[in-house]
Amino acid sequence: MSFINSQITDNNELKLDVSTLKELPRKFFIRQTEIVAKELIGKLFVRFIDKDTLLAAEIIETEAYLPENDPACHASLKKTKRNAPMFELGGILYVYFIYGNHFCVNIVTEIENKGAAVLLRSAKPILGINFMQKNRGKKEVELLCKGPGNFAKAFAIDKLSNFDVLNKSQFYVLEYNNYQDNEIFQTQRVGISDAKELPLRFYLKGSKYISKK
Repeated sequence: MSFINSQITDNNELKLDVSTLKELPRKFFIRQTEIVAKELIGKLFVRFIDKDTLLAAEIIETEAYLPENDPACHASLKKTKRNAPMFELGGILYVYFIYGNHFCVNIVTEIENKGAAVLLRSAKPILGINFMQKNRGKKEVELLCKGPGNFAKAFAIDKLSNFDVLNKSQFYVLEYNNYQDNEIFQTQRVGISDAKELPLRFYLKGSKYISKK
């Protein structure tokens, strides 16, 4: 891993040398979307901006958007300029603008031309908290990455990061915490109208960082 000055102490005095953590191989993402969504819980999402700015947060909540029988998935109808990243090989970012207000960050899954992704809904800030607070205009750590739009703002992610390959650009997903199945809750997705009955939302039980209870 090419992190410079990867051992950083944030304003909560937490010290973490991310260079000691294992990168997820690309094959991790080239699997069934719902499996990836569940197993991303506890992983560390990292953005390396420069030698003095390293952002990291533990993924707490995700939603799976499937390549088949899922009308809520952006790729359900046909390939467009907007959803084109979803048809690439898993392991890249799919970033889109929604409600004329904020960006959402997704990780593309499965093989090429499938059209699937995992939405990163919420995370627990670990490193770069001062930077995230400035981006969000908030001090409460619990709120910095709570909700998909806030997650993107905290990490300063916009359409310029669309198509970025994980572990090959500024963005990394690393091993961090491994939770048991009974520690991860599975329920219906939120904020959608189509196929809202599908149990494709995953989050860490009891976490104060989930976006909605």
